[in-house]
Amino acid sequence: MSPHSHHHRSGFTLIELLVVVSIIAVIAVLSAPYIAGIAASARLRSAADTVQNRLLETQSLAILFNTDAELRLYEAADLIDGRSTLRKLRILTLRPPEDDTTSTAPAIDVFEPVGTVINLDQEIEISADATRSSIIDLGFKENATDIYGRYIALRFHSDGSPALQPTKPWFLTLHEKDAHLRDPKLKNFVTLQIDPATGRLRTFQP
Repeated sequence: MSPHSHHHRSGFTLIELLVVVSIIAVIAVLSAPYIAGIAASARLRSAADTVQNRLLETQSLAILFNTDAELRLYEAADLIDGRSTLRKLRILTLRPPEDDTTSTAPAIDVFEPVGTVINLDQEIEISADATRSSIIDLGFKENATDIYGRYIALRFHSDGSPALQPTKPWFLTLHEKDAHLRDPKLKNFVTLQIDPATGRLRTFQP
């Protein structure tokens, strides 16, 4: 039998390669929004976990040191559009007042930072809309000695209870940056609810 009587086919033709590439491209296009949505949800969940953990840490420090502690949520300017959003977190504890029997002036609360400032993902923000984050009703504060600017303070007492009005629901909502500007009805968000009596946290994510 001649060695040339059988022809073995190897590799792909150009047409076959083009078909395969086209199929892969179509799958990639169709799956891109789904993959992007998963990535956005993962970033959002991670940011919510960060805020929740910092709240629990603040409460624990208040109990541990038998003093008030607070989590400050700072505004931070976006590097691209300059819009300020709540994205920085910092824990502080109240320094015990100094014993001074000669002073008649009222004692001033002095808070000392614990650890470093935590920055949330650049693509995530804490809503500054009071209907989505009732903590905004606590009001922004400014301190001349605080270099990070104005902030919302969530304070815990030495027994672990939050300094929040008991008859009002307290919560904060995290969502993708500028999501509320693109669509008033948020589709992807995480809301943290704070029990005003115990400080217990509950999360809700659609």
